[in-house]
Amino acid sequence: MLYKYRFLLITLLFINIPLHAQTFNITKFGAKGDGKTLNTKAIQNAIDKAFQVGGGSVVINNGTYLSGTIFLKSNVTLRIEAGATLLGSPNIADYKELTWGHNRDRQPYHLIVADSTENVTIEGNGIIDGNGLAFWADYEKDASGNMVVPRWIRPKDKKISPLVEITRSRNINVRDVTVKTGGGWNLHLFNCDVAKVRGVNIVNSLYSPNSDGIDITGCNDVIVSDCYIKTCDDAICLKTTADSRECHRITVTNCVIETLCVGLKMGCVESNKDMTDVTFSNCIINNSSRAIGIYVKDGAVYDRITISNVTASTNAPLVFNRPLQIMVNQLKDTSKLGGIRNVAVSNFICETEGRILLTCQEGGFIENVILRDIVLRYPMIEDPRLYLSGSGSSQFPKTKDHPEAVGAHAAVVAENIKNLVVDNLIIDWPSGSETPKAWQHPERIENGTARIHKPVYSKARQAEFSAVWGNKLSGGYIRIPLAISSSTEMPVTKIENSTIKLIE
Repeated sequence: MLYKYRFLLITLLFINIPLHAQTFNITKFGAKGDGKTLNTKAIQNAIDKAFQVGGGSVVINNGTYLSGTIFLKSNVTLRIEAGATLLGSPNIADYKELTWGHNRDRQPYHLIVADSTENVTIEGNGIIDGNGLAFWADYEKDASGNMVVPRWIRPKDKKISPLVEITRSRNINVRDVTVKTGGGWNLHLFNCDVAKVRGVNIVNSLYSPNSDGIDITGCNDVIVSDCYIKTCDDAICLKTTADSRECHRITVTNCVIETLCVGLKMGCVESNKDMTDVTFSNCIINNSSRAIGIYVKDGAVYDRITISNVTASTNAPLVFNRPLQIMVNQLKDTSKLGGIRNVAVSNFICETEGRILLTCQEGGFIENVILRDIVLRYPMIEDPRLYLSGSGSSQFPKTKDHPEAVGAHAAVVAENIKNLVVDNLIIDWPSGSETPKAWQHPERIENGTARIHKPVYSKARQAEFSAVWGNKLSGGYIRIPLAISSSTEMPVTKIENSTIKLIE
């Protein structure tokens, strides 16, 4: 009887091998890797053939293959091998106009689409090149013809964004490929279940328009690991939109990030539905405007979030840079107020000129927040009050809601928080009188208004800071025996209208 079952098992395995081991090289379907021939039909025919036989691998190798929109199907692997590039067409007419798209960033044009599929993989050591420059508006140039920086490039009205759009799908794998020069967002997972993004390189200009690295909208059970991301906009961002589901069980780990926006982010204008069980760990975030940002602006509730073992720098050519920001407010005066609870941040080290900002608009809630083992190093101290007049970023607290907090002179600023713990904060204030050269950006952009500021760097300290400033803090404690203010004239802590305990 045992031999009978063994024979049956071997037979079943043998039957499945031809179905899933078949490969379909796109050149056999007429594709040409000359960088000029439009190969959309040839690539799609190879995908369709693999799907028809029950699954297989569609292989792209040795060359540059120009294409418009291609649609992946269930049980199909798209393998882009080393030495191969899948190049997006510069002609918008070569892309299928789909029915979705809720804003300027998520448009109905994409290079790769997987919709309502399962068991789909994109892999290989090759390149997916979005040809994004074809979808950029003209940008300001200097006398040598180089782009003037810092200047954000503007997109054309129609662009390929996201470059890779995976929607309503299950058991998705994206691994080892390099994604570059997207016209907007690069990789988007929408309403997906069980997705893994591993070992992916995403490389864009630091001034490219709306060039999010990885966006995860309304998804469950997602793992992002071992990725390298260099881009202008948010590197990895969790979202919930009016047309998405909630977002649960997302983990991001072992990534190296460089961005002029937020490295690891939850929400902002896309915070319509709840998010729970999120971890960010073991990441390096370089030259970001905000290393970590958690925002509720449209009624969602976030719960159970851990952030650990992160090193970061906010040496970006912007003003109001922040190592960490947690904010609840209204997107519009009619927006529902939501909340954030149960957030633990530990082993976080950041080189910065800005402030950790924790602010909650009256009527919303932020509660049970732990900041433990935090080290901040200040090459310079930026005075936020220099730039407040006329500021207008949706990702910065509103002056009318937080008139003192927006300009508070402290490394950690917290207002209207319940059960806040700040335990073991170390701050290394500027040691020299002059701002280090690496931090002397001749111009700095202001997010939200795109105003250009020209700071004076003759002093490393535009202002003097306390360690912690707080208002309307109920419950919790502050224990920071090693923290000092930047000047003996400033108190270490300045707490008002609060019941939080100060422990020596």
